[in-house]
Amino acid sequence: MTKKTSIKIIFTFICTSLLLGQFNKKYYGFGLDVGSNGAGVFVTGQSMHQTEKFSLNADIRFYDIKAKEETVVYNYYYGQFESVGGISLVMVPILMGANYYPFAGKIENNFSPFVTCRAGINITFDGKEIGSFSDRWNNADVLVSPGGFLAVGIDVITYGPTSVSTMVGLEILPLNDMADGADDYSGMLIHIAFNRRIKM
Repeated sequence: MTKKTSIKIIFTFICTSLLLGQFNKKYYGFGLDVGSNGAGVFVTGQSMHQTEKFSLNADIRFYDIKAKEETVVYNYYYGQFESVGGISLVMVPILMGANYYPFAGKIENNFSPFVTCRAGINITFDGKEIGSFSDRWNNADVLVSPGGFLAVGIDVITYGPTSVSTMVGLEILPLNDMADGADDYSGMLIHIAFNRRIKM
């Protein structure tokens, strides 16, 4: 390891330590996503800066992508509802970013509007369209591509250390290759998180 590399590592470590030392509120939670291309669940973590002007966050999402022509019909033979025209496509975006609270300290109520920007990777699992569950997902194609999320939202303090974050924005999910007839699954998304503060 060269002297220049060592200096860069030490400088990065010091800057990161100083920055993270100013984030004194940690929140962890889970939530639901409903978008123009499907729905899913996620887990999230957030660290609020001591000024309460911005926070750092990260989340791992799990989307079940729906086909545009997918519909639910009633099967009289089996006496149950089933989907027709569906696809076997699952996406797992892993995103990191920040929230900015432009009205921090200016609103007396228990809600805080914000804008958010997040970026990371999106792992796509493209299974077969027919067969049993194991047949469809055995040897599924895997794509890794960039992903992102731009939105506006509101944090609402509900009770004690808990809060709810509601966001509406654009999920950016371009693919590096075709998957079930498309190479871009970007679209509008409603993102609802239920958070709890963790005392450190």
